[in-house]
Amino acid sequence: MKKPMPFDFLLGYLPAGVIVKPAIGMFYIYFDKKIVLIFRKLRKNLQHNGIWISTRREDHASLKAEIPAITDFVLDESFDTAWLLLSDNLDDFESAAIQLCELVSRKDQRIGKVTAKSEAMFKH
Repeated sequence: MKKPMPFDFLLGYLPAGVIVKPAIGMFYIYFDKKIVLIFRKLRKNLQHNGIWISTRREDHASLKAEIPAITDFVLDESFDTAWLLLSDNLDDFESAAIQLCELVSRKDQRIGKVTAKSEAMFKH
């Protein structure tokens, strides 16, 4: 039995043409040749649940200023990551998540990274 996608109400706020790929309790969201978001809801490591935001370090400050609910993503002290996190345990998770999806829809350049895998998905 497949796990249902967490936060699936957000698909209505994402642009047509997104590709959703399930992977071990997480759902990778691809758009415009980029990995843009990962939706995660698991029973372990609850601090990592929510929406992972694919971005670059230089865009962290402006994204956090625009959507204050966004925080740094911390796996552990030794693992440095450019990803940001919108935790699903916040009171304003839903409104912040919608705002985030609207940025993706507008092709905000701060969100998403082209990878070999993401680029290959959009080759016709």
